[in-house]
This record gives sequence, C-alpha cells and structure tokens, in this order.
Amino acid sequence: MKKENLFLAFNGVDDVLITQCARYHADNKVVKYNKRFSMAACVCLILLTTITSTAAIHHFWGRGLSSYFNATDEEQQSLTDQGQAIIFSESDDYSKYAITDNGITLTPVAIVADDNKINLAVKYSGIELNNDAEPNINIDEVYIQGYEGNTLGYSMGIKDDELIFIIDGTDSIDSGITLTGKTLHLELSDFSVVNFDSSEKSLGGKWTFDLPIPEVSNAKVIDLNQSLSDFNCEAASIKISPISAEIRYNISEDVLERWLDERESPVPYIASLTLDDGKIINCEDLDSLNNIDGLNNNAIFSVEFNNIIDPNTIKSVEIKDVNGNMATLTLK
Repeated sequence: MKKENLFLAFNGVDDVLITQCARYHADNKVVKYNKRFSMAACVCLILLTTITSTAAIHHFWGRGLSSYFNATDEEQQSLTDQGQAIIFSESDDYSKYAITDNGITLTPVAIVADDNKINLAVKYSGIELNNDAEPNINIDEVYIQGYEGNTLGYSMGIKDDELIFIIDGTDSIDSGITLTGKTLHLELSDFSVVNFDSSEKSLGGKWTFDLPIPEVSNAKVIDLNQSLSDFNCEAASIKISPISAEIRYNISEDVLERWLDERESPVPYIASLTLDDGKIINCEDLDSLNNIDGLNNNAIFSVEFNNIIDPNTIKSVEIKDVNGNMATLTLK
C-alpha cells in the first residue's frame, strides 16, 4: 500500500487502538464501512479494477471468532462440517501455519467466510501483556488471489486476546462474484504494545500469510423486484448467508444525483430481521457497508450478523433510511 494513498479513518471503540489504513474511491462511487467492533478497529477500503472433517472431531473456532459471532457449539460444528469454516489447528501439520519473527509467533486459528465476508482469527504468543495493555499490528497488504470484484474493505481488532481480521468483498456491480474457494494474502508488520496511557512500544517483525478461504457460502438469493416509493428506489434482490446479508437497489438517474450529494448515506439499511418463530433480530448496530455506484445506477447495503442465522428461517426484513422511512420486505 503506497503511502501517498493513505487516508486515516478512526472509529470510537471500547479499547481504543488505531492502526494504519487506506481509503480511496473513484468518481461517482461512494462506499461507507461502519464497524460494530467492541474491540480496537480501523477501516480500510481499496478499489480494485476446506477442510474435510468427521463427526468425531469437535470443531472450535477459538475464543475470538466464537465470541465474535456468539456461535454455539452446534453452530460451529454445522458450519465447519458444511465447509463454511476452516479450523487450522485441525490440519495434520498445524505448525506450518505459525510464523515467528523477533520472538513473536502469529498463528491462524480459524476462518469463517461467505461470498462477501471473511473473518480470520490469529493468535499471538511470545510476549506477555499487562492487563491494561493491548497489542497492535500494521496491515501492510491484503488481497484475494483470483478475486475480480471492484471493492475490497478490511478492518482489524482484538477479541478475547486474538487478532480478528475482517475482509469485505461485497461487489457493487456483480452479485455473483464470490470470495469463497480463493486464497487470502495477508502481510503484517511491526507488532507493538499499546499501554493504558496510549504510549506504544514497537517490537518490529514481519509476517506473511497465504490462507485458504472456505469453499461454501450457504447463501440464499431471493429476487425481490419490489418498488419502494418512499425510498425512491427498487429493492432488486437480497442475499442472506448464516453470517451476513446484502440488499441491492436500482435507482433512477435523478435519484442517483441526489443520493451522491447527501452527506449522510441515503441507502436504505437493514434495521431488523423477523424469523419464522416471531423472534426479531435488531441489525441497526451491526457492522455494515453501503455503496452507491454512479456508473451503474445501483446501490447496495451489506451487514454482518453478530449471531449465526439460518437464512431459511427469515420471514421478513425491515429496512429504514436516514429520513425515517420504513418498509418491510416479505421473503415468505
């Protein structure tokens, strides 16, 4: 990542720890990425032109990812068996994933993904941290080998003493583009310790990983083609997987011009999900990405869940916008 393309973006989080990040977008294209991390996080956006298991194995994603998704034991077993999660410690040669530099070892724990999202947990060892200190590390390079989408976003933080890397590859044009089955390339450097008083001690080091991305998305796509007069757009389709959802909108030329001029994103967002049993899942405070594509007159809203959700149990989706408009998209 070139220094001249860096744009620092800061989010308020419980454990404040900011790392370097980049943000760049082309004309007529607006991308916004909102994080819910209750851990340190920064956001970066870049414009770009399986394990086989048996029932005898107890699949555990590690403390970081299982906590991040509030995943039950049964959910971890199911998604791993289906091929939507890879647990690196289940490899015959787990040691091959560990990389040590300057006395600090980074080891991938597990990765959970779908068509649009990648969630990777990495544990660190070789250093003892005080209770009031947090680790930090630079993300030097992230890319997906074989990925043909036009937008890639990433963030990093700490959850239950593990580094969590979130990569978002929601493509603004082609909903068929997927991250699954590809390889994640991740370059990290300069592990450091941030103390309670914000002082930071750099320990240096470089770590480069090339990791397989799960091959299964478990996503369900539903064509909507529903006119939303209050929102001045059409809900074209929705894609839902156990870990995320995205809605694609079609917009007219005059609406596009108004939306691009808005300071706060006018793209309708997913406010909640209603399940078959009547349970309502609030989505307003979850990680999200919205994108207005001025070249193709469309927009997307993408959200990542903080629980594992069976797409087949979602009865309806409630959407809102910044102006207070509301609508229900019935899926069944």
